[in-house]
Amino acid sequence: MKMQADDPLKRLKNRALYYLAKREYGFVELVNKIKPFATDELDLNIDSCYQIVEDLKLKGLQSDYRFCESYINSKKRKFGLQKISYELKQKEIDVFLIEEFIEVLRDEEYESAKMVWERKYSSLPSDLNEKNKQIKFMQNRGFTFDTIKKIIK
Repeated sequence: MKMQADDPLKRLKNRALYYLAKREYGFVELVNKIKPFATDELDLNIDSCYQIVEDLKLKGLQSDYRFCESYINSKKRKFGLQKISYELKQKEIDVFLIEEFIEVLRDEEYESAKMVWERKYSSLPSDLNEKNKQIKFMQNRGFTFDTIKKIIK
């Protein structure tokens, strides 16, 4: 079946391609992004969205691996591994894929945490209240307590 320019399925696929041209998307994230445009009046539904994204995945245009790699690279200088891992799970990325990337970055977490801490604070805490404040800030950024303890002595 040849699709015409006014074919709703073709327009939905073009919308997905438009989003992918801007940045990488996870499978479920892309489905959710195009879902509002798949209306019953156009004879499209959620299955149409999954079908389109699956087709893009088979053609190598959508990849959870590339999305995960891109997402982690953009976040690793600002956030800890716990927060990055949590956010990727929220985006329904495969846990094994997340672990694969996180394991590689474990050695870099201390350096990232040190940079984040140094950007925010100029000196070690002078009292317990200030120490708790700094620890809370670093925990909110997703760094492990062990890493935080090494930085804030």
